[in-house]
This record gives sequence, structure tokens and C-alpha cells, in this order.
Amino acid sequence: CLSPDAPELDFYKVLRTQILHRSKEKGWNTIMVTSTRPGEGKTLTSINLALTFAKAYGQTVLLVDCDMRQQKIHNYLGLYSDKGIADYLLNEVPIKDLILWPKVEKLTLISGGSTIIESAELLGSQRMKELVKEMKERYSDRYVIFDTPPLLSGADALTFSQLADCIIVVVEEGKTPMKELEKAVELIPKEKFMGFVLNKSNISKKGYYYYYYRPESE
Repeated sequence: CLSPDAPELDFYKVLRTQILHRSKEKGWNTIMVTSTRPGEGKTLTSINLALTFAKAYGQTVLLVDCDMRQQKIHNYLGLYSDKGIADYLLNEVPIKDLILWPKVEKLTLISGGSTIIESAELLGSQRMKELVKEMKERYSDRYVIFDTPPLLSGADALTFSQLADCIIVVVEEGKTPMKELEKAVELIPKEKFMGFVLNKSNISKKGYYYYYYRPESE
């Protein structure tokens, strides 16, 4: 996660500004973060983006770990949690009992609990649809960031892509073949695709940063 003096912080601020600008134009406040394959940095991107959003004036953030095959966000933040989104969907645990406060002002989190292998059905369930709708509409000043599984690793991300307002795809430079990237983008609704976040780019002299790309064909 980013420290207050991390050089990448400025790139996240630019990313936040661009997302805020476009999402307010569209009335969006739910953001799905995914990647093409595992290991490209989508979870750390989700966390750092949420931390950056929480620093924006008049803005609150809820970060939701929707990768039910491997709940990682709470571990990255050094938090213990024995309940997560699967407990709400399967066991009807109230949302208020899932919320974590990572000691960051204006940021709350749902992550932890059981891992589920057959999770696409849960992500596409009516209960999940109603939850996303409730999260979207409850607070007018809140953004909800969903960390979801990679697009090419199963049906989970494709299923969830129908629920979020917009989608960001994390790509690690030099790792993902262009054909796979094109295939992944074709799977998601075109009108929801906000752009790529290029991870670990050599373009920067610092050798590690995030880059926002807005599609031209809208």
C-alpha cells in the first residue's frame, strides 16, 4: 500500500481526478476493478485507489473484496476478519457486522471470511444485485470500489460486470499478451469500460506507476 510520501501517490491522484470527473458526468459511483490474469496488481490497485479516494474532500469510500476465492484485502491492511461478502450472501449475516474500519478516515472495508470456489452464481444472485443497488444509493457522497477476480480466470468478473457502473482493467506491462487483453475487454460491457491501469511501467524513471487510459471509441 502507498505511504504518504510514495512517488506513485501523484499518479493515483491523477487517476482519482479522471475517474471522479467522468463518473460524475455519468452519475456513476460503483467501480469494478479487475485484470486479465492473476498477479497483475488489481488488489493493491483497488486498495491504493480507495485510500486516495478517501483523501478527497467531501468523499467517502467503501472497498468491497468480491474475490471470494481468495479474500486478501484485509490481510494486506493488517486486519483480522472472519466474515466477508460470502457470509452475507450465504448466511444472511447483516452488512453492519461485516464492516471493517482500517483506521483511515472516510474509508470502510468488507473483506474476510470463507472462500468459495463456485462463486460466480453468488455474484450473479438476486441478493448480490440488491446489495450493490443498496450500496450505490444509500449515501450520495460515497464511492464503492469492488475488487473482483480476473476476467480470464472464470465467470466471476464477467457476471459481476453487469452490476457495477464502470470497470477498470489493471494490466502489468510486459506480462499480458495483446490478444488476451483484447479478449478480456470484449467480455465486458463496452459502455462501462472506463480504461486501463498500466502497472509497473518502465516509462516512468521511477520504474513503477499507474497509468490511466480513457478509451477513444465512446
